[in-house]
Amino acid sequence: MRKHLSVLAFIICLTSAKIAQAQSVDSILGMSQEILQKERIFSVKGIGMAFPIGGVADVLRPRFSSSIGLQILAKNRKHFLYPSLDYLNYKYDQINVDPDYDYKTRNANATFYMGSIAYGYMKNIKKFRIFGSAGVGGGIVNEPRSRIDEAAGEIIHRNKSSFSGIVKLNTGFDYGKRRFKFFAELSYMQNTKRIQGHNLQTFAVNVGTKTNLFRLAKSIDDIRKK
Repeated sequence: MRKHLSVLAFIICLTSAKIAQAQSVDSILGMSQEILQKERIFSVKGIGMAFPIGGVADVLRPRFSSSIGLQILAKNRKHFLYPSLDYLNYKYDQINVDPDYDYKTRNANATFYMGSIAYGYMKNIKKFRIFGSAGVGGGIVNEPRSRIDEAAGEIIHRNKSSFSGIVKLNTGFDYGKRRFKFFAELSYMQNTKRIQGHNLQTFAVNVGTKTNLFRLAKSIDDIRKK
């Protein structure tokens, strides 16, 4: 009898946990659907260039940069969250000898992958919106290195990867209707990482589009019905 009661209690607990989990997932989906239906989430896609500032400009030369992210409007649409991912590409000229390598690497390629989340404020002027934001984040800095294998007659290239924290400031404007906008943005990024003994600071110029994701609400509704 006790064994049967224990099994029954276990089944009830398991069922309750599954129901609670389903309700939790449904609640999250419902909240996401509501925000999307209120047209408060935009996908952000931009392309441009990030210029190094100060002594690090002797090492890095800008090639191109791109960014993707989300602009999530608060109930008061003047305020927003801005999670984003930046890809920065540079021509790289090594100026200091690395103790792990015998040669300096010149005319190579350096790439940075930086993620951040920022809090921002915007002001509407007819179809224009002027915005600014400040945030923090971090990412991966890839510096090129080379080694010569004389016996094999080969030059071996590799990336020396390291982590860098960042502080990021943005300002700019966008123009367009409620569901689709063009934007131009200026960004300053201060890194905790130093490159070849120099502070790593960049000033980026990006242009791109912001697209409202309200259509995803229907997909979420279909998932909830299933």
